[in-house]
Amino acid sequence: MKKYAQGEIEGLITCKKRIADPPRKEMKADRGSLRNDMQLESLDGKMGFAVFMRINERFPENFSIGLNFIPRDEPGSFCLLRYNGPHGEHINAPIEEDHPHFGYHIHNAKAELIEAGILPEKYAEITETYASYKEALFQFMKIINIQDGEQYFDNLGQDSLFKRGDVQ
Repeated sequence: MKKYAQGEIEGLITCKKRIADPPRKEMKADRGSLRNDMQLESLDGKMGFAVFMRINERFPENFSIGLNFIPRDEPGSFCLLRYNGPHGEHINAPIEEDHPHFGYHIHNAKAELIEAGILPEKYAEITETYASYKEALFQFMKIINIQDGEQYFDNLGQDSLFKRGDVQ
């Protein structure tokens, strides 16, 4: 896999994106989870991304919303960002092996993990910025900078994510 600087990773997360293949209107039940996906691309069409949304059917607080980068010039993909609900103990090995945590957390890809051949988004930090799937999805969509999502995500509330001037 190509080496990425941390600034490049952050740029991939926050670059303006449009929806290339929209999510389904309703999540689909599959193997104990409600699931949905969508494909994104950068506004210039040069970069591809995939978003996955998962909610555990028995324990809805256990969810995952992630952004995968799909390089056009190399095979495969990798996760840049993942918002999770509580799902058990997480340890940030090999970075912080002595600090396990529980609760709502955000995984961010780290350049040093890519270079070491470790799952890029293994590192996670506890967050208090959301306490539900809906809140996490709202924040996630703001961070990943989708430009045309109002027709698919207008039900998130919170003053309409895509019609305010704070998403750039």
